[in-house]
Amino acid sequence: MKQVAKAVIVDDQQNYLLLWRDDHPVFGNDVDLPGGTIDNDETPEAALEREIQEEIGVTIHASQATLAYRGTDFSKTGTEYSLYLVRVNKQPAIALSWEHASYKWLTREQFLSQTKNSTDTYMNMVHDKISTLTS
Repeated sequence: MKQVAKAVIVDDQQNYLLLWRDDHPVFGNDVDLPGGTIDNDETPEAALEREIQEEIGVTIHASQATLAYRGTDFSKTGTEYSLYLVRVNKQPAIALSWEHASYKWLTREQFLSQTKNSTDTYMNMVHDKISTLTS
């Protein structure tokens, strides 16, 4: 079974980091979060640390991440989604990889609007799970 781990990163001013894909073959230029596919020899937390470093150049530790959701309910193909909430004291410097074209720090309302309107079911799950959390 394919497994994916991604993070919602929130700064101390309650701004949410959102990435935009760079012409993805399935999702086009849709919104995304840092994270990705869990390798066979990895835990979801190890994959999260690795993917965040690779995609945005930020070092996080699993101890900073709180699991917000894990399951297959939102996947059309049975992929297990893991979603983490990562709170940071200040906005880190972002160094995007080739996978993403741009990023923005958004208010909670802007973030929820963008994730709700995504064509990616993972991002729709993000909207549903984050909208139920208090800020």
